[in-house]
Amino acid sequence: MPIPDDVVRRAQKFDRLAMEEIVAEAYPSVYRMAHALTGRQGAAKQVLHDVLRRGLRVLPNWRAGSIPENWFYHHTLLTARDLSTRLPDSREDLLVTHAAQAVQDPLYIGFVRALRNLPRQQCEAFILHHGEHLNDRLLGVAMDCSTGAAHTHLAAARQALAAVSGAGVDVLTTTLERAYHALTPPATAVKPVARRYVSRTLRPRRLGRLFRLTLLALLLVGGYFAWRHRAAWLPRLEQQKSRVWPTTAPATPPAPSAILRVQ
Repeated sequence: MPIPDDVVRRAQKFDRLAMEEIVAEAYPSVYRMAHALTGRQGAAKQVLHDVLRRGLRVLPNWRAGSIPENWFYHHTLLTARDLSTRLPDSREDLLVTHAAQAVQDPLYIGFVRALRNLPRQQCEAFILHHGEHLNDRLLGVAMDCSTGAAHTHLAAARQALAAVSGAGVDVLTTTLERAYHALTPPATAVKPVARRYVSRTLRPRRLGRLFRLTLLALLLVGGYFAWRHRAAWLPRLEQQKSRVWPTTAPATPPAPSAILRVQ
């Protein structure tokens, strides 16, 4: 569901409810993408944390008309690339462990292994098209390439997997789609996560505001009491000044007759 522009504008002004709405809307897809693209629980958790935290931090700088969904697609994929330093073990791959009754299926395990061994962009295009149902344009947005290039990557992945899997490629792809959607987080977890990340983002800002208000209040109170009791401390200040910087009489110029005698 697209996020309305007015929600984005309110979120950019640090409206808590609007910020939580953006995170809650993006969280399920970011969660699925992070787990499916990395295939490993630890890496997926790091991707999820980095993307949500960065999204809230740069939110005020989004240009007018920015589409939050596209930002999260793009940066989730890029972050998953950076953290996918190694391929997951085939039997522990999250696309295998979340496939119902497929954990022991050697054909499906081989299919996922073949998918992981494709060139990176072909693997990404296949997972996101069949898992997140992104069309060629959104694949290009997520993968930072043109629509035509995204279409080419997807077609190449299909051809390579069909060559490996033969006539069973459609059944195996359907199993992959089900495994992908099984990665969706529980609906009850979405709002608490959104509140937690927004609170973490707003806390430093609120502490800074509280510090500035406290400092201003102390300065105002100090200034008030200083003005009210000025009769007591101003004479002491003048005495202290006279001790530190004593006044000296100006030097008397020599008499004209003395100047003549010297000459």
